[in-house]
Amino acid sequence: MIKDVVIKNFKSLSNFNVPNLAQINLFGGKNNAGKTTILESLFLLGDRMNPQLMLRQYNWRGVGEIPLTPDALFAPIFKDFDLSKSIKIRITNDFGQTESLEIEFNNKYNRVVKLQGNEGQINTGSNAIFTNALALSYRKNEGKAHKANIVLEPNGIGVEFIDMIAPEINSVFLASKTHASPHENAVRYGELDIQGKTKPIIDYLKVIEPNLNELSSVALPNGTVMLYGEIGIAKKVPIPYMGDGTSRLLSIILSIMASKNGIVFIDEIENGIHYSALSKVWKIIATLAKEYNCQVFATTHNYECLDAAVNGIPEDMRDKFKYYRFEKNNDTKKTIANEFSFEVLQTAIENGWEVR
Repeated sequence: MIKDVVIKNFKSLSNFNVPNLAQINLFGGKNNAGKTTILESLFLLGDRMNPQLMLRQYNWRGVGEIPLTPDALFAPIFKDFDLSKSIKIRITNDFGQTESLEIEFNNKYNRVVKLQGNEGQINTGSNAIFTNALALSYRKNEGKAHKANIVLEPNGIGVEFIDMIAPEINSVFLASKTHASPHENAVRYGELDIQGKTKPIIDYLKVIEPNLNELSSVALPNGTVMLYGEIGIAKKVPIPYMGDGTSRLLSIILSIMASKNGIVFIDEIENGIHYSALSKVWKIIATLAKEYNCQVFATTHNYECLDAAVNGIPEDMRDKFKYYRFEKNNDTKKTIANEFSFEVLQTAIENGWEVR
């Protein structure tokens, strides 16, 4: 599990460190304090093999269309949109092992192509095409640098894997502004069903939808699959029809269960869930995190969510939980993290102290 993270020049964070991370980490703070940015940076490290790694982060933020220019496509992930800076993300795990990712802008990326002459004649020469790219360099334990390039091409984004290696653990990101894919949820449910691990899911979902009795994975004519639920009416209905709360909780449950020994990132964890159910949701999250040895990172700006965590997390997981409040220093403009253990947060909540 991640114990320490250092982030440099990624979005709003110029030089940021969060030490002593726990198995369940809740990030809070005012708007634009960097809560979501930290989740995105950590997920980026594990998403390094995906040529769409930036586009889907923009999509999570509600940006659906991006011009194919360096300023629009690459610059937003750099501090102050400054492409001359180098992004560095470094994590340390429980055993002191490190992983790091460095991202640099290359405006002279050189791609050599062979030229084909008229009427099928092949020229022996070649031309160099210069374009723009992001150079990714990944290291484990300060060892060899494994490289890849995200290339800006005329018709889209390309990727050149030089010797980049895939992540060793699974990670899932649940955004605040976009719903998790019903197809992905159905696929995860099907994989768990094969393993005989779906039985408790319905009981968990009853926290939001008490009439739910059964779940079925249904193949649709367009080739996708979707989960339907039986709630005591004439026919089964798609899970999204049961409301945002049921869909959100289902996505959280399936993500943790599908990420054994992995990481789940949940932006604005309370979205779609009524405050009266939040303590039970926290109990579910803590129970599943323990069972599947999954690390959880979540954000909130909701006081009721903090209160629910204090009241919902089981006693045997309280030492595995931490709350971090992010604040910007007025003088340096840098973001700092104030750490709260479960006990300190509990005391603050019971005394009505401001911890959001």
